[in-house]
Amino acid sequence: MDEIVYRIINFVILFGALGFACRKMIKNMFGGRREKISRELAEAEDAKERAKSLQGDMESARLKNEERRAKLMEDARLQAEMTKRETERSGELEAQSLKDNALQSEPQLRKEMQSRVAADAIRKVAQTASEVLKDGSFEASKQALNERFIQQIKDLVSAMPSDILNMNELKKLDISIKSAEPLSDEEMQRITRILCETFISCRNEVDSELIGGVRMQVGDTVYDGTLSHQLDRLSRDVESNTLMSDKESLSVAEEIRNKLRATDGKVDVFQTGTVVTLGDGICRVSGLADVMAGEMLEFPGGLKGMVQDLERDNVGVVLMGDFSHIQEGDEVRRTGRIIEVPVGDCLIGRVVDAMGTPIDDKGPLNAQSFRAVESPAPSVLHRKSVSVPMQTGLKAIDALVPIGRGQRELIIGDRQTGKTAIALDAIINQKGKDVICIYVAIGQKESTIAGVVDKLRKAGAMDYSIVVAANASEPAPMLYIAPYAGAAMGEYFMYDGRDVLIVYDDLSKQAAAYREISLLLQRPPGREAYPGDVFYLHSRLLERAARLSEDAGGGSMTALPIIETQAGDISAYIPTNVISITDGQIFLETDLFHSGVRPAINVGLSVSRVGGAAQIGAMKQVAGRLRVDLAQYRELASFAQFGSDLDKATRDTLHRGARMTEILKQKQYSPMSAADQVIAIFAASEGFTDDVELEDIARFEEELIAFVNRNYPELHDEIMSGKKLSAEQQEKLRSNIRKFKETF
Repeated sequence: MDEIVYRIINFVILFGALGFACRKMIKNMFGGRREKISRELAEAEDAKERAKSLQGDMESARLKNEERRAKLMEDARLQAEMTKRETERSGELEAQSLKDNALQSEPQLRKEMQSRVAADAIRKVAQTASEVLKDGSFEASKQALNERFIQQIKDLVSAMPSDILNMNELKKLDISIKSAEPLSDEEMQRITRILCETFISCRNEVDSELIGGVRMQVGDTVYDGTLSHQLDRLSRDVESNTLMSDKESLSVAEEIRNKLRATDGKVDVFQTGTVVTLGDGICRVSGLADVMAGEMLEFPGGLKGMVQDLERDNVGVVLMGDFSHIQEGDEVRRTGRIIEVPVGDCLIGRVVDAMGTPIDDKGPLNAQSFRAVESPAPSVLHRKSVSVPMQTGLKAIDALVPIGRGQRELIIGDRQTGKTAIALDAIINQKGKDVICIYVAIGQKESTIAGVVDKLRKAGAMDYSIVVAANASEPAPMLYIAPYAGAAMGEYFMYDGRDVLIVYDDLSKQAAAYREISLLLQRPPGREAYPGDVFYLHSRLLERAARLSEDAGGGSMTALPIIETQAGDISAYIPTNVISITDGQIFLETDLFHSGVRPAINVGLSVSRVGGAAQIGAMKQVAGRLRVDLAQYRELASFAQFGSDLDKATRDTLHRGARMTEILKQKQYSPMSAADQVIAIFAASEGFTDDVELEDIARFEEELIAFVNRNYPELHDEIMSGKKLSAEQQEKLRSNIRKFKETF
């Protein structure tokens, strides 16, 4: 019984446990299913919400696209309108550009029209000559031409030095006579009597090309009285005429017809030679036995040449311009004049080439005077000592290496160290000082020269300046002659009692051009392939700068030659030559330039042999020890960089020198008056800048000068009077500087 009860209890327990386990399993199974269904329902709800949100985003995107489309349409419309306006403006600009180009090309068009008109006129000359030749009355004119030639030759014929030499050596002189028709025995006898038959043998040739008259050649000298030569001269006159109307052309043709019929031309006397060889702007000409060194010759096409070499059988000539049309065998004619350039006030404000021809499209010069490019330098008896300052407006120069009127101060340094900038500042500073400035550009690019002219024009300096430009693209003879042409232009004003400042930028390129010419002329090369007379090349140029005595004119010409060095080598051939010629040099150092010191003057190597004689008294007074102090500072600064333990005296020297160097810095194209320079240098030398930070020195200087000029205006005239500052004036200046420092 108990066992049955026990089994029933066990069964109940087992059944309860099994039911509990099954219940939990069923609960877990159905609970997970419920959670899954709930989760899926929630996800479906979320998806529904996201769909609604996506639909809203799509609607928003659609609206934005509509707005963007409308904006793009508006932008396209505005762009179209802008493009239309730009097109109209571009059309206007293009029209204006065409107009400007037409104005600029007008001189060229005029030249072309001139040549066409001249060609037409020459054809009319030929037609006129033909008409005259067909006239039966011309036979009598031919006889009259022969008779007149014999009459005129009595006074014109003369023995040239070369003719005398030939007669002494050969005991005779051959003379050729050409005529349109055979000369009669009587005419030949009359001519031979004139030419001294004992020493001279002559022959007569018939040349129908001469039309009428006689052409006689004695050695290289030609006596031409032929009608063909007169016709040629008249044709050249027509070519040189300006534009003319058809009516005027007809009048010229009528005048030529009358002259030919009258046959009253005079015998033309000239000497000729023949081109033997040609190349690289150099040619050899045979004949011209009496030609002078430096004489100007005429080549076909109006080309000018200068005689450079004189040899027994030929002469060497350098060609001044485009020589592409010259050929061997062309005739060369003497002018009897040493090569010259136009001079006078008409050149002021103009840009000309080395021959004085305008290249600035401002019309002809209409010069009344000419001067030989080579002329002797003034003698010692005609010079005065240099004592009048030539202010450059640069503190570092006017205080350390002063320049006087009539001095020759060399500006030397490597490429891109500010050499030209110093020269241009000096020119700009002459405004209102009655000084004529001449800037000679040698071997520079046309764009560089145009930039210089533009700077001078903007500064108002072209009103008293002349620019002589020998571009790098021109032949070497133009670069060689340009400095001498500039000196000739300056001498005109100097001998007229006026002051001149002339800049040669730069003579290194002139020396290279002269070396090229000399080697082409087969002269023997010397050191660095330069000819032996390269020293004379620059000495005869720079010696022309002087301050004249009152008897000689009283003017002055100050020369600022520029020499370019290689890696700072001032001991090279050309630099040492020019240093020995000039009265001092301003050496510009590359390291100083790159460190921000402008102008980058090396005070140790720069010197002025005129010294304080070319300084005003106040400047000499305040800048007396400036050179020594700066040189000492530069030397100490080079050693101080290797150590930090310096004594107080050295530190004070470095401190003062740094501020003095900062005071001497100056912006380009900003020259200062001498009075302002004295104020700035006085403040620095008296120690008023010792407690001013280096970056504030420039502002301190500018505001100090303005303050002193405002509160002590009479100081300017006191300084410019040339006298030294009195103790009272110095104390008053110190007082003004102290007042300024209280507010700085």
